[in-house]
Amino acid sequence: MIRPSRRYFGGIVVAVVVATLVSACSETRPHDPASEDATMNIEQSHQDVLKIVAAVQGVVGKDGWADDDAGWNICSSGGTAAAQYTYATTRKLPLHGTPDDVAGKVAQALDAIGYEGARVQHDTTLTPKRTVIGYPNGYNGGTAPDKFGIQFQVNDGYADLSVYGHCVPGNVPKLGTSLNPRPTDVP
Repeated sequence: MIRPSRRYFGGIVVAVVVATLVSACSETRPHDPASEDATMNIEQSHQDVLKIVAAVQGVVGKDGWADDDAGWNICSSGGTAAAQYTYATTRKLPLHGTPDDVAGKVAQALDAIGYEGARVQHDTTLTPKRTVIGYPNGYNGGTAPDKFGIQFQVNDGYADLSVYGHCVPGNVPKLGTSLNPRPTDVP
């Protein structure tokens, strides 16, 4: 027969072990930058997108990017004001390496700015075939819950980047302001 004091002590030991394991697991969980939107504001989300674009262009080459399409979108769902900055751009110039080499270096550049785990993949359904990166869920894997995502495609003499910034609380910046400098006379 087990005495009540031993049962009580055994229960405490089990509780301590479980608490230690749970806290140890939460401490070793991988960093998930796609969930940082709760702490970001409009300016930080905007800067984050620009940091990603600069990192990719630093690898691929800063010249020759065109067809830039940058802007703000409303991304609210649930009645609270929220905004998302997106940026898409294309480059049609020779690469400094093979498409696989360039994509590998882009993945390393994303890693260096906190977006760990970007995978280099291949899309053979496109013509011509492309080496691709999709973050955070792989190529054509969708965006993070806060609508954040990065899509990068590259083949010989071509690179394309689309960044969907974190959807963060706040209103879309007004046209003509520093965060939204597009012309205010758009029809």
